[in-house]
Amino acid sequence: MKAENEKQTVITLNDESFKHYLIERYGDHAGSSNWQRVKNASQDLISPETWVQLYNHAKQDITRKGGSLIGYELVNNILLSHDGINSHWPMNWMWVMRFGRD
Repeated sequence: MKAENEKQTVITLNDESFKHYLIERYGDHAGSSNWQRVKNASQDLISPETWVQLYNHAKQDITRKGGSLIGYELVNNILLSHDGINSHWPMNWMWVMRFGRD
């Protein structure tokens, strides 16, 4: 049983830092040479679809380990949270990763 005051690791990243995290953590995805090219490419040359694939892989990985990955954006002075990305990479979101105790 978890204690109520048990601490979890939480990391917040801006868009650029989150992309760097995705490349470093998941750029070697499945040992594929295509993914290794992503790790060596400039962030500007990586397609929005590839960013979404990396995000989905990270989301599954973090969720499987008991954590969460949420994006936040400010729209008309209202903070909106998103637990997924549809088709295009969102610009200027902040990302919050909460890791499980595993």
